[in-house]
Amino acid sequence: MVLLDTDIFVIDRFFQRDVRYPTNQALIDCLPRIDAGFSAFSLFELCGIASFRMSPAELRRWSYNFDEVYGVKVLEPKGIDIMLAMSWFARFSYRVLGIYERKMTWEDAVLLLTAEDYGAEAILTWNKRHFEGRTVIKVLTPDEYLTTP
Repeated sequence: MVLLDTDIFVIDRFFQRDVRYPTNQALIDCLPRIDAGFSAFSLFELCGIASFRMSPAELRRWSYNFDEVYGVKVLEPKGIDIMLAMSWFARFSYRVLGIYERKMTWEDAVLLLTAEDYGAEAILTWNKRHFEGRTVIKVLTPDEYLTTP
């Protein structure tokens, strides 16, 4: 099995003018015929990146049918009780995908979901623009937090 990195799909979908695109496309074309895998966690990061350029409907199709779209196996983490994990992971992934509709990456979506779940009073980040306008939670830089009375 070959394991694929996120950048292969980013180039395929969003950077057709990249000098690597022809080679990348040749690889994409042969994926249904080879034993190729893609981490479920990488899929989350990829969907977060794609959320900035895809409609919510297109993003959902890509997220839930990625294996069919590209002909690759989406690989869950090894060594976990899949039946127990799938119940939690299915609920979690559905909620993260909802956050993606706000145009966020995986890391930011997980942070925001956690902040909302725990009723955080603020999110502290050096990248305020990643969160502003996407939540009702106050977003502050560390400097702003430390100087706010």
